[in-house]
Amino acid sequence: MTNKRDNFSNIASNYSLSESIYSYGYNLRLKHSSFKHDTLNWITNNLSELLTVEKPKILSLGCGAGIFDSEFIETIKQERKEWSFTGLDFSATDLDHFRKNLTTLDKETQTRVTLEFNKFDSSTDLGESYDLITMIHFLHSFDDVLPIVKNALQHVSPGGRLLIVQQNKQGISELRNQFIKILPNQKFQCSGHIKKLLQAEKIAFSAHEIETSFHVSIMRKRSLETLLLMSFCFVNDLSLLDIHQQEEIRQAFLSFAAEQNDKTDIICESMEAIVCHK
Repeated sequence: MTNKRDNFSNIASNYSLSESIYSYGYNLRLKHSSFKHDTLNWITNNLSELLTVEKPKILSLGCGAGIFDSEFIETIKQERKEWSFTGLDFSATDLDHFRKNLTTLDKETQTRVTLEFNKFDSSTDLGESYDLITMIHFLHSFDDVLPIVKNALQHVSPGGRLLIVQQNKQGISELRNQFIKILPNQKFQCSGHIKKLLQAEKIAFSAHEIETSFHVSIMRKRSLETLLLMSFCFVNDLSLLDIHQQEEIRQAFLSFAAEQNDKTDIICESMEAIVCHK
C-alpha cells in the first residue's frame, strides 16, 4: 500500500525541473541578476587567498554552459602564467554550449581547459586532486549536502581550497517560503544550513557576504520567459500549476521587489562565499 510520504515523493518528482528548463532558467537568472558580476569581483579581490600555489589546478563542479566560468577563466589568465581548468557537468547540452564559448578564447587558453561529462556526488572518484574546487550554486538542490562537500574536500590538494557560493535565507528564499503548501520541491539549500553542517563536522572555513541584486521587471508581463525564470527560482516546474497559482507567484515577486528611481523592480539578496580550508 502506498503511503502519503510515497505519494508526496512522486508529486515532487513530477514537479522537478527538466534539463532544458533548468538550463534556460539558470541563464535567465544570471541575465537578470548582478550575481555573476558581484561574485567575480569578490573572487578577483580574493584570488590570492583562493589560489595558494603558482601553478594551480582548478575544478568547477556544475560548470554548466560556462556562463560564469568563461569569465572566471579570464580572471585566472591575468593572475597566473601556469594553470589548468577542468569543468564538470552532467548536462551534455550545457557542455556543448561551453565548448562553443571556448572557441572565442585564444588557442593557448583553450588547451588549458578540459570539460568532462560526469555527475559529482558523495561517491564520485575523480582520480586526482585540485588546488581549488568551486561549487557555484551547485549544492542548492541536493537533499544531503554534507557527504558531497566531504567528497569534494577529499579531492582538494593539501593547502588547497574549496569555494562554495550559495544564497542565504534572504531574498528569493524568503519568497519561496510563502508557497511551501503548493510547491513540493523545497530542498533549496541556503548558506546558513551549509555553515552549520561544516561547524558540526569541525571543517575549517571562512564566510564572506556578497551583496547582489535581482532585477525582476521582466515579471511585469506574463510570458514563457517569466514562467521559466520563476520555475528556476522556485526549483519547481510552475507550468504544472494552474494559471491562478502562477499569477499569484508572479505578483508575489513584484510585491517583494522595491521599485528603483529608474522604475526597475529589484530584489536585494545576499550570497555567501564559503571558503573551506584543506
